[in-house]
Amino acid sequence: MHYYYQKYPYLNYSYRDTDGPWTMFSIPPKMLVTEFVNKFGQKPKTFFDCGAAIGVIVMMAQKLGMDARGIDIKNYPYKSSNLEELFTSGKIQIKSILDCEPIVADIVFCNGTLTYFSETELPNVLAKFRNSKMICAIHNTTEDIAAAAANGDILTTCNKTRLIKPQNWWINTFTKNGFNVKYAEHIRCFCAVPSHSK
Repeated sequence: MHYYYQKYPYLNYSYRDTDGPWTMFSIPPKMLVTEFVNKFGQKPKTFFDCGAAIGVIVMMAQKLGMDARGIDIKNYPYKSSNLEELFTSGKIQIKSILDCEPIVADIVFCNGTLTYFSETELPNVLAKFRNSKMICAIHNTTEDIAAAAANGDILTTCNKTRLIKPQNWWINTFTKNGFNVKYAEHIRCFCAVPSHSK
């Protein structure tokens, strides 16, 4: 059994993308809601998933009572019929973060999405989030790769180059781009709040 699945059984630890298999984590939206409440003292009303894939996280966020939307850079061929309405209604749109207007939401979720961008693109990506309240970004770091390897596992990254950096590098990148950030170890997540937020 995969090391991280043993250690964090609530995380979905593997995924097969149309570009090939890769190992990643996902967080149930209710855990992100808890982080938001701990920070702001109230429940979030809006949720935006950057990298929504087939829409499962958006649907889960809707069931928690949030106005949930999302984007993904491609249209996945295997959406189930109960998720199709998210796309036909425009709740999920096919576009890149870089092509979006500034994203405004209480929670913006990036599940591996930031690792698709280059170091030079990241400032423009993060700038899209400055009007949101909390960014929750989960992705493999150098430490994840090393911990998995020490336990005989390989964190695959499909057929695309991914930006794999240490946790401190990501913290510094968020900070340099106008965010106060902490790494929530218990959910393997970078929780970043724009510096102007109270």
